[in-house]
Amino acid sequence: MNNSILFTALRFLALLAVQVLILNNINLFGYVEPIIYVWFILLLPIRTPKWLVLILSFLIGFCVDIFSGQVGFHTAVSVFSGFIRPIFLSPLNANQQQESNNIPTSSNMGFLPYLGYVSVITFVHIFLLIAIESFRWAEILPMLMRIILSSVSSIFLIMICELMFFKSNKD
Repeated sequence: MNNSILFTALRFLALLAVQVLILNNINLFGYVEPIIYVWFILLLPIRTPKWLVLILSFLIGFCVDIFSGQVGFHTAVSVFSGFIRPIFLSPLNANQQQESNNIPTSSNMGFLPYLGYVSVITFVHIFLLIAIESFRWAEILPMLMRIILSSVSSIFLIMICELMFFKSNKD
């Protein structure tokens, strides 16, 4: 078995477990709901075929929905995140030659481009998730607060994990 496939499967299981067992039980002040499973979609190798990204995005979202007792919100939003991923990934890597198993990390892309990539897709993911779950015009300001605070906490959590698990190339 290819090491890339093994690491991807382990990442899937680890992020799913952390999301379902720990993060789904965190809801600070009704506004902060960290989401880490989107990092699985962000870390798929750059040259992964689009159809496979969509299938894997569907699977991670579907598993989160199943274990959370949801009705498909995470699945729909995850597939959308997998769909828009190449749009934000290709301009960042246009000047770099990519290996087939190269994953987008801060050490491969540079810290600021990686932070931008993570921030945009995570924000879109959380915006859509919260908007689909609880959109009401009467509660637009609390919903926007949930989106902003959940996005910031999720991006912070993803970047902490990035720094812990992927070493920088800088010596």
